[in-house]
Amino acid sequence: MCIESTDQVGHALTLSALLDHLARTRGDHPAIHDGAETLTFAELAYRVSRVATGLAALRVGPGDVVAIWLPNSTKWVEAAFAGCRRGAIVLGVNTKYRSFEVRQTLAESKARVLIVWPAFHGIDFLGMLGEIADDLPPTLEHVVTLGEVEPGRIPQRLRPLVRSWESLHDHGGDGGSLADPAAAGHAFSSSGSTSAPKLVLHSQRGMVLHSYAVARSFGYLADDTVVLGALPFCGVFGFNTLLAAFAAGRPVVIQAVFTAESAVELMRRHAVTHTNLADEMLRRIIHLPGALEALPAWREAGFGNFTATDPAGLVRAGDAAGKTFFQTYGSSEVLALMCYPRPGADAGRRALGGGVPVSPTISFRIRDPETGELVQGGATGEIEIAGPNVTIGYLNRPRVDDLGADGYFRTGDLGYARDEADLVYLSRRGDALRLGGFLVNPREVEAFLEALPGITGAQLVGVHGPSGTVPVAFVLADPSLDEAAVIAECAAHLARFKVPRRVLVLEEFPIARGTNGDKIQRNKLRELATRALAPSETRR
Repeated sequence: MCIESTDQVGHALTLSALLDHLARTRGDHPAIHDGAETLTFAELAYRVSRVATGLAALRVGPGDVVAIWLPNSTKWVEAAFAGCRRGAIVLGVNTKYRSFEVRQTLAESKARVLIVWPAFHGIDFLGMLGEIADDLPPTLEHVVTLGEVEPGRIPQRLRPLVRSWESLHDHGGDGGSLADPAAAGHAFSSSGSTSAPKLVLHSQRGMVLHSYAVARSFGYLADDTVVLGALPFCGVFGFNTLLAAFAAGRPVVIQAVFTAESAVELMRRHAVTHTNLADEMLRRIIHLPGALEALPAWREAGFGNFTATDPAGLVRAGDAAGKTFFQTYGSSEVLALMCYPRPGADAGRRALGGGVPVSPTISFRIRDPETGELVQGGATGEIEIAGPNVTIGYLNRPRVDDLGADGYFRTGDLGYARDEADLVYLSRRGDALRLGGFLVNPREVEAFLEALPGITGAQLVGVHGPSGTVPVAFVLADPSLDEAAVIAECAAHLARFKVPRRVLVLEEFPIARGTNGDKIQRNKLRELATRALAPSETRR
C-alpha cells in the first residue's frame, strides 16, 4: 500500500503525531534498547513531552533551530522528537566535528539552542565550545548540557547560556504539538559549493511518508523485527533507519560508538534482524571470526558503498551465511534508503547501488550532463529524482538551484536505468570527496587552511586506495612552511577524517585556460598527490 495521506495512517503527518500514535497503539512495546535501559513507546512519548515543555519554557517555537551535538542515545531521540513537537527545525551535529566546524555549523544554521554532552568517550565537547566562546553566533541563546557539570568547567562566556538537561523537565503541562506537516522539521549537513556546508531541509510530512515506505519495503513490519541503529543519527542514513523502525512500531537497539565486537554483542543479545551500515562497518563485522554464524536472527543489511572497496564481496559473504546484504542509495537531499532490491535480485545486482524506489510516489529519470537531454535504454547520465522525499530547501539560503520547476532534483550522481523501475547508482559527478564515510566538500578544508598564517591558497584532492580515499592538500605558501605544524593545526580543529595526510607547497596551481574561464586542473593535483604518498600510505 502506498501511504499518501493522514487517513491511511490514522494520525497527522508529523513526527510528534507518529510518536503519539505509537504510544496509543503500541504503548507497552519496546521502542529503544540503549545499554541497560529499555523504553516503551509510551515511556518515550512521555519523556519527549516533558522535554518539549522545557523547550517551550525557552521560547522555542516554529522555525527555531535546535542543534543536537550528541552521540546516538535515548537523549538524542528525545531531543529530536521534542524539537519537532515544538515546530522547530532539528539539526544533528556530527560528534566527530571539532571547534572550527561546530562554530561554522552554528553560524550557518543560526541555532538558538545547542544540546551537548560535555564529555563523552573521552572527548571534551564543552572545552571545544570554550575555544570558540568569543566567536559563537549571537543567535545562540541556550546551551543545554547532559549530566552534572562543575561550574568551574564552564567557560565564563558560556555561563549565562548554560542550563542542565534536567531543568527541561522542571516545567509542568504540555502545550501540545506545534508541528506543521508542510514545514521544515529536520536539517542535514551536506557538501556545498562554498566553504560552509549546506543544511538540507526536509518537511515533517516528507519524513513520515518516507519512513512508512522504507518500513514496508525493507521488511520491518514483521513481528520479530529488531533494528540496530549504529550509523550516526545526525546523518540522514542513520536517522532514516531510526524513523523507519519507529514507523513499523519496532524497536531500535542504539549503538553510541561503533566497534564490530560491540555491534555483534548487541545484535546477539537483542536478536537484531535488520540494520543499515557503511560498507566498512559491515566489512569489519564479516571479518570477525564466527560473527555471522553467531547471529542467526540477522536477516538483512543495507549498506552505503562509501569506500568503493569490493561491495560484491560483502554481498557474497552475506549469501554464504544465509543473509541478504545489498547496496542501497540516497543522499541528504533525497533521503537515505530510497531504494530496495527488486525481489529475486541476484548477488551481482545487489552489489550495485540503487534498486527500486521504496514508494511509487518517488520517480527518477536520467539526463545526459553534456547535452541536457533525457536518455533512455540504459544510457549513463545524471540521476534526477522527484517525490515527497526530495528536499524542500536549504536552511537560510534563498533557493535550491538543482531543483527544477517540475519537482525533479538534479542529484549530481551518475547512474542509469535498467528498466523503468530499477535505478543503478554509479558515482558522484563533482569533486566532492567521500572521507571516513562522509561526503566532504573540499572547500570546507581549503577555507580552514587559507585562514592559517602564511597560506594564501589551498586545494584539497583525494587519492584512492584499497581502504578508501586519502585527503591531500596543496597550498600556496613559502617553501619553509612547517607541514607537520599545519597538519597538527588541522587535527586540532577538524574532524579526523578531514585532516590532510600531506600538505604540499606549490608556487602556483596548475591551470587550464579555456573560453569559459580558467580552471585549476585537479586531475594534475591528484597525480602529484599520488606520487607524493608512499604506496603504504594509500593502503591505510
